[in-house]
Parts: sequence; C-alpha cells; structure tokens
Amino acid sequence: MRAVIGAAVYLALAGLFAMGLGAIVRNTAAGIAAFAAIMFVLPPLISIFPLSISGSISPYLPSNAGGAVMQIGDHASTLSAGAGLAVFAGYVTVVIAPAAVLLIARDV
Repeated sequence: MRAVIGAAVYLALAGLFAMGLGAIVRNTAAGIAAFAAIMFVLPPLISIFPLSISGSISPYLPSNAGGAVMQIGDHASTLSAGAGLAVFAGYVTVVIAPAAVLLIARDV
C-alpha cells in the first residue's frame, strides 16, 4: 500500500517540480527540456563517474530520491522511503519558492 500511495505522491511532486521549472524559465520548451535533463539525463551521466563518487551522489538525485518512495522494502544503495520523500520535497521547495517570487515580480 505504501508503494501505491508513494507513486501518487511522487507523480504529484514531479508535476510541481516541472511546473516550478516552467515558471522560472517562462518557456514551454525550455521547461520541458530542463525537467527531462534533470530527471532523465542527469542520472545516467552521474553513473559515468567512479563508483565511489556516483554511489554517494546518485541516491540524492531528484529522480532517485523520489523513486525511493515507491520502493517495496529498503535497499542498501538507495534512501529510505521517508528520506527519499524529504529530499525530493526539498528539491520541489527549492524550485517552487523562486518560481513563486518570479511569477509575482513579473506579473505585477
């Protein structure tokens, strides 16, 4: 049950993350490209680094941290569900806060 609810929470937070990126750049194509780069391109690029570096960075990437919420059981190479949710929610907060400030400043 936790994995099913976690998947819904992950997708909702991913949508907010993408919306925040789009609000910051104010360009649809650039927002989609930034979201795709962060969520889908960055994790394979990190795996190019040596294992000592990539192993310590990889669990904290937005897609991997958010994906930990959907896992059944705990794995040694990933964050726990609660920690993954906290890290991903932190990423969303870091993107939404400046997006809100920029939207208020631009649309006044």
